[in-house]
Amino acid sequence: NTVNDPKNEELIRVWRWIERVEGLCSVETGQMNDEWYAKGLLDAGVYKLLRMDVSSSSTAGDSVSKSSTLGCNVYDSSLRRSALNACGLVGKFSLRDVLAEAESFGNYERSAALAVFHGDLGAAVAALQRGVDRIKLTITEERESEKPETEVAQSSAQYAETLQLVGMCIAGFRAPSNAEDANSAAVWRISCEGLLQQRQDLSSEKARTANVPYLRAMLLFLLNVGKADGLDKILHDEMLSLSDRVAFACMFLSRAELQKYLLDSIEKCKNDGSLEGLVITGLDQRGFQLLQSFADLYSDCQSVALISSRVILPPNWSVERAMCSEWLDNYRDLLNTFSMWQSRAMFDVGRAELLRSVRDRQAEDASATLMPVGAMSRNASQGRRGYTAPQPGGARPQPTGKQQGEDSTDIVANCPPQLFARCNYCNTSLPLSRLSRQENIASGWLSRQKPVLSCCPSCKKPLPRCALCLLPLGCLNPYMELKRERNRISRTGASQGNLDDLSSLSSSIPFAEWFTWCMSCKHGGHAHHLVGWFAKHDACPVSGCNCRCQFDGIQTGNGSATN
Repeated sequence: NTVNDPKNEELIRVWRWIERVEGLCSVETGQMNDEWYAKGLLDAGVYKLLRMDVSSSSTAGDSVSKSSTLGCNVYDSSLRRSALNACGLVGKFSLRDVLAEAESFGNYERSAALAVFHGDLGAAVAALQRGVDRIKLTITEERESEKPETEVAQSSAQYAETLQLVGMCIAGFRAPSNAEDANSAAVWRISCEGLLQQRQDLSSEKARTANVPYLRAMLLFLLNVGKADGLDKILHDEMLSLSDRVAFACMFLSRAELQKYLLDSIEKCKNDGSLEGLVITGLDQRGFQLLQSFADLYSDCQSVALISSRVILPPNWSVERAMCSEWLDNYRDLLNTFSMWQSRAMFDVGRAELLRSVRDRQAEDASATLMPVGAMSRNASQGRRGYTAPQPGGARPQPTGKQQGEDSTDIVANCPPQLFARCNYCNTSLPLSRLSRQENIASGWLSRQKPVLSCCPSCKKPLPRCALCLLPLGCLNPYMELKRERNRISRTGASQGNLDDLSSLSSSIPFAEWFTWCMSCKHGGHAHHLVGWFAKHDACPVSGCNCRCQFDGIQTGNGSATN
């Protein structure tokens, strides 16, 4: 794929949606946006945020008002604002932040279009003018470098002029309120239509570039505002991102029309293998159908595996669980095929850590949902997270026993260790999980030692030395680690069961200094020392040992073992 491949841009927008949703779901209650009802990627689709799956006939609290700037009906409700949050068209603070974010990526045209859709024509003109200033600055810098003026610079100057003309058209728009306004609107319409037809920058062919479609969209919107089918040219323009079109629909379509548009968009995304449809579905069962369609069309097991790894599926989703398991296995096999062992290990570890955080957040949400209203308000004032989505009519959902079980879906535990390092003198196993279960863990001498020991915690005899630096291999002080973990539990209120989960312990030894040894000759040392040694040598670093540790069990290209 090329850098400007539309599918690449689509994947970037999907990952931005995931980042945005996870950010909204992870903030504390006191800082949370009041119009955000999702608890995770499973229910963060626009369709569920609008409660379309609950009530399709009611208006769900929609209010309709006529925009004095645009002269058309604009729909608003807390559910629609939540959907706009998911689409990224309403920032945590104001529309200005959304426009500033778009301009930070150089998308001045998109910034202007979003301002027009929100009825802020002044902000749209200012955004286009900033785009003009940016182009002029680039041209000036190129001229000062004394390089010959290129064709690109000439086309950029022409495009800057187009941006200025579009800004003038936007500034001249007035919503007609009487006959005199209608006459002036007719003059404006002729000028605007002429601009669309005569400027090559705004032609349909040129609209294939990234930002030009937004220039055409804002002009077409102002030309057709108030007409029966005036919104269709925006809603079905595939050059615009789906999230922007869905947000546009949330502002200007009635609930029945909005539901039909969302269902049609889901079906089209499924046929086209477009992952951007996840903005509408979220990672629910329809979302997994979109992932499967994308994988079937593009054979991209990496994207579907990474996306599906960010949620814990309910136990009764047997089909989706099978799909997810197949994607994960295929992705792991792909990494193994390319000998990307470290990437595969990092993927497995990162996925496990992410799912644990998701599980903990779901448990917090479940407990907050079962709290009395007064207790929830007290916890909110203390900055603790707990939020329950309001239902149309003011009803609050109460989780059933099955739902509570889904919130605490078990994560597949890490494979337990099969081999242990042990002391050469007393045969005590050195892994922290074994040491923490010993009865003498609170002995006085351990409490006075450093977090990393150079001797056996049990018999105090020296540990084996690294074959290269000849320094003792370090061992975690079980007393200090256990004390640190108990402090973390008392601070966060976590379960005592975490004491037996090594993944939750904050190790004092970096990976580079872990025990590493050969399975054949049993010689070893610090991990980073051995990596440096075997970068230049094949045999064991211990004098007199001829074991070719680096190649132990590794097959060469012709399939024969090297050792």
